[in-house]
Amino acid sequence: MTGHANPQRPEETFEPYENFRPIPLPVLMIAVALAIWGGVLLFDNSEAVSVGQVERADQLADMPARGDTSGAALFAARCGTCHQSNGSGVRDAVPPLSASPFLTATPDVATNILLHGIDGPIRVGDTVYDGHMPNFSSVLSDAEIARLVTHVRATFVGKRDPVSEHRVASIREAGRGRGPWQGGHEIAVRLSSEVGVQPMYIAAPAAGPANAEIMRLVSQGRSGVWACASCHGAQGQGAETVPRLAGLPEAYIAKQLSDYVSGARRNETMAMVAGALTASERNALGLYYSQLRAPSTAHPGLGGDIDRGEQLVLEGDWNRNIPACTSCHGPSSFGVPPEFPALAAQHPAYTAGQLTAWISGERDNARQKLMNGIAKALTDGDRRAVADYLATLPPIPAAPRAKEKTDVRQ
Repeated sequence: MTGHANPQRPEETFEPYENFRPIPLPVLMIAVALAIWGGVLLFDNSEAVSVGQVERADQLADMPARGDTSGAALFAARCGTCHQSNGSGVRDAVPPLSASPFLTATPDVATNILLHGIDGPIRVGDTVYDGHMPNFSSVLSDAEIARLVTHVRATFVGKRDPVSEHRVASIREAGRGRGPWQGGHEIAVRLSSEVGVQPMYIAAPAAGPANAEIMRLVSQGRSGVWACASCHGAQGQGAETVPRLAGLPEAYIAKQLSDYVSGARRNETMAMVAGALTASERNALGLYYSQLRAPSTAHPGLGGDIDRGEQLVLEGDWNRNIPACTSCHGPSSFGVPPEFPALAAQHPAYTAGQLTAWISGERDNARQKLMNGIAKALTDGDRRAVADYLATLPPIPAAPRAKEKTDVRQ
C-alpha cells in the first residue's frame, strides 16, 4: 500500500488568512472616476435646485396676488374664460356683456342669473343664443356675488349702483329650491321687462315608454346590474371617489362604459356593471346623464393650495411643460365634447385618484395620450391643488335636450 502523510493539525488558536493582493489598477481607476463623477453630479443638482428656487421666488414676486376676491378678480376667474376678459363673448355661442339688456336692467336680474343659471334661449342685440349658463350659488358667497354683479354692471354697461350682500342673501332665500331660468322670456315676465322681447322656451316632452327601461336601470337596476343612482346619486352628482356624471358629454360617458367592457379602462365594479349592458343601453345612459342638471356637492377636501390649483387650471406651468387644463377641457372647465370631459364641480378625491391612475398606467384609455405626460409632470401637491380648485367651480350646465325648441317670433 502506498502511504499518505497526514497533514499537521493546526493549533486551536490558528486564524485562517489570505496573503495581501493589491487592487488591480484598472478597477481602482474606475472607482476613482465614479467617485469624481458622483461628486460633480451632486454639485450640479444642488446648484440647479438653488437656481430653480431663486427663479420660482422671482416668478411668485412678479405674479399678481391670488386669493383676491374683488369683483374684477372674480370676473377673471369665473366669467372671463367664457365671456372673454373684455366681455366680447364668443360669436354665436356666448353672448357679449357690453350693452347686454340683462345687465342694463335692474341688478336683481344679473343676481338671479348668477344664483340660478339659465337653461333656455336668450336674445342679446340681434342674436339669439342657446343659453346654458351654470349657477354659482354653491360656489360663491352672497358677498362675492354682490361684488361680481357690481363690477360687471359698472364695467360693461356703466351702471354704478352697488349691489349689497344683504340684497343677494334676500334673493337667494326667496329663490331657494328653484331651478334655472328657462330662457330670457321667463326672466322678462317674472323679473323685469327691461330685458326686452325675448324668445320663448318650449320644453321637451316628458319621459315616455321608450326610455322607461333606462330609468329603471338608473333608479332600480336589474339582475347583475346595480342601480346607477346607488353610487352616483339620484341626480348623477357623485360623491367622494365616485364621479359626478350630470352634464358630462353623451359620447364620453358611452365610451367610458365601453372601455370598461373591453378592459381599456380598468375598474372591477364598473366592468361588471357595464358588461351587463347592451351597446344601446350604454348610449342611452350617456344621453340621460348628459341632460341632467344638478347642483354641485363637491368641496375642497385634500388640503390642496387653491391658488396654485387656480394657476394650473387657468394658466398651466410652462416651466414644467404643464398646459392649462382649460386649454383642452374648455372655458370654465366645462369640457369639449366628445373627447374632453367637464372637470368643474368634480369631486376632488376622484380627480386626484384619476391623475394618479394616469401616472401608474392603471388608466390609459385616451386616444390623445395627453394626460399620461401631464399627470407625471404634476407633483403630489399640484394634483391635490388642481383637484381642490376644480371642486370650487360651478357645475357644467346640462346639454340641451334633442326636442328642445326655440320660438324666435316672441
